[in-house]
Amino acid sequence: MFLETQFEPDKIRTFTGRYIDPLNPDPREIDLVDIAHALSNLCRFGGHVMRFYSVAEHCIMVANMIRTPELKLCALLHDAAEAYLLDMPRPVKYRIEGYKDAEANLMKAIAGRFNIPYPFPQEVIDADNQALEWEWDNIMTAPRYDPMYPKYAKQMFIQYFNLLSE
Repeated sequence: MFLETQFEPDKIRTFTGRYIDPLNPDPREIDLVDIAHALSNLCRFGGHVMRFYSVAEHCIMVANMIRTPELKLCALLHDAAEAYLLDMPRPVKYRIEGYKDAEANLMKAIAGRFNIPYPFPQEVIDADNQALEWEWDNIMTAPRYDPMYPKYAKQMFIQYFNLLSE
């Protein structure tokens, strides 16, 4: 599973052993397993949650909210750039100079790799915002939901991707 590669200082090494430059991505180096693994281990809300809640689980939720079958894969992958750039709370993300450009450039490569539309259709953006509101009410302020363990979120993310890709 792991690739034999040498250290490359301008790139990050991924779970599968690939090296990728998130600021100048090569779509051939983008791997679904790396995305699923990283997103399942990234906590939403900068970690300010009572129970660990992963970006992968958030992406699954957003995909489940989409009614248009051809946009479900787009919704599942809408935060895939965070597998390489990390998740940041929106107020921080929007204020760090260059972050949004880096994220957009990386998402273009991811969209090309997995044949999804980018920029995202409004239906995906709306579902992401609706999920944020639900998460705020059910995970942040009054925990009424028991999130998935990272290992399970990773498995579910990959299974959902495979189902949507058929």
